[in-house]
Amino acid sequence: MRYPSYHPAVFTNRKPTAGVNVLAFLGSSAHAHLVRALPPPHRITHTTDWPTLLSGLRDAECDVAVVDPCVGNLHASAEHLRELAAAARASAETPVVGYFAVSAAAIRAAHTFARLGPAEVSNIVVRGFDDAPDALSATLHRVVSASAASRLVRSVGNPFAALPPTAARAVVTLFHHPERMRSVSDLAAEARTTRRSLDRWLAQAGLASARTLLACARANAAFHLMTDGHVRAARAADMLGYASPRALTREMQALTGCAPSAIRGELTESAFSAAIARRLRRPTVTAPPQRHG
Repeated sequence: MRYPSYHPAVFTNRKPTAGVNVLAFLGSSAHAHLVRALPPPHRITHTTDWPTLLSGLRDAECDVAVVDPCVGNLHASAEHLRELAAAARASAETPVVGYFAVSAAAIRAAHTFARLGPAEVSNIVVRGFDDAPDALSATLHRVVSASAASRLVRSVGNPFAALPPTAARAVVTLFHHPERMRSVSDLAAEARTTRRSLDRWLAQAGLASARTLLACARANAAFHLMTDGHVRAARAADMLGYASPRALTREMQALTGCAPSAIRGELTESAFSAAIARRLRRPTVTAPPQRHG
């Protein structure tokens, strides 16, 4: 069966231009629906070859993989799902989204797929239920942004490990889902503690205040929505709970020294990540020199 071509099946090893770079292993109708959800400048490379999918995952040649293991004659066998899990683990930076139709075989496959765990699968989308073009686009933007958050946390050596377990999980969740926590009170509730105790734990671990962490998490998500997702600043501000696009601009400038308009120029991903990583640590206060005599 021939599938509609969208972009040449040539990988460029992550983010050659704005837009999400998707590796799709889908049936023809699901692929056509994905194309409607992610028009250019997003890039969709379609394959019906299982080894190509696995190698693309292992080599991190895409931002996200959208997979239906029931396509063709695979029938979502346990062996194929184990291979998919191994390839996803080999490239922790590449999120995998399962895209299933409603059928007995697909339901069994989705159940097994979901049990692979968060290290191997980021989300499951069901045809005809939660795959309206806007919803599917938002899901893929979210998992790509979460993957970028993981890269940011790893780049600074997982600074949250010194926190109590509930607080560490809350802060990591904040960076993966900043839209869920709009205030310090939300973050403290996720950590199952009070605002005062949370800030005390953060200070003891040498981390920035809860308010600064909230700002960093939201700015990180906004940056990747605007670069990977080709989302305008106004839409990113609305998705992440900013009062206005101007509020997003002010926060981005305060954290990085650059406005969102600099994203296509001086504010590269490496420069942005370095600026945010510096903000995650609580600034050290140097005591003034003592006077003698």
